Amino acid sequence: MLIAQTSDGIARVAGDKLELLDHPAPLDDFVIKGRLAELDGLKTRRTIGWDETTLAPPIKRPGKIIVIGLNYRDHAAETGTALPDFPRFHLIPGSAITGSGAAIRLPRTAPDKVDYEGELGIVVGRSGRDIPEESAWDFVAGATVADDISARDIQSGENQGLPMASPALAKGFDGFKPLGPALLTTDELRQYDTLGITTEVNGVVRQSSSTAELVFSVPQLLAFVSSYLTLEAGDVVLTGTPGGTGVADGRFLYAGDVVAVTVENIGTLTNTIAMAAP
Repeated sequence: MLIAQTSDGIARVAGDKLELLDHPAPLDDFVIKGRLAELDGLKTRRTIGWDETTLAPPIKRPGKIIVIGLNYRDHAAETGTALPDFPRFHLIPGSAITGSGAAIRLPRTAPDKVDYEGELGIVVGRSGRDIPEESAWDFVAGATVADDISARDIQSGENQGLPMASPALAKGFDGFKPLGPALLTTDELRQYDTLGITTEVNGVVRQSSSTAELVFSVPQLLAFVSSYLTLEAGDVVLTGTPGGTGVADGRFLYAGDVVAVTVENIGTLTNTIAMAAP
């Protein structure tokens, strides 16, 4: 099932239409309480077009966002980095979340080297610590599209105002973690061996790859991360980005740029970059 959270309520995705479901609770409640299966039986109260509502992220404020680094072979190759022996991850604040269609402001303190990273986002649906790899899918609510936007000068320690490397801050500015447009539930997600992923900036393809390029699988990531901390229902794990990032060739984002990340069978996440707030 493919479901979206909108300003008009929860909607089931039906091609180019959204079927608004007859229930007042937000999608977050169904994810956190493990009740997503109930949505399939709800009646449709109205059908609308995508352009008739405002999309919200599938999870409005996750307890934590876990960002995995260097988890695509083609991305490691473009950066000249050896494949990691274990998953690298950072913790990002939930305040970085926004939805598809939202404007993302360049940070006033780091506007010059802001980069995109199209990713598959995994939404945790059941809390667990030391999750076994063989049963990790039982802890997943579903998957969504993500853009791991990053201020590269903060990430690398080259920002003059903050003379230290801080990947968590570089990726944690307000709005830097857009999610959407919908959530594909795990039962359907697991029907696909791989998913294509592309990122376009102003209609030009910058990233074009597939989850076949992943170094560590979703079950491997959940097992590894949960060996260090508890994964809670509603947490989001961003599984890494493929090759084609702006940092590889110096093509960063500017105000007015439109970034569209598409994950096959889920949808397209679209955001416009805006000027820094005065």
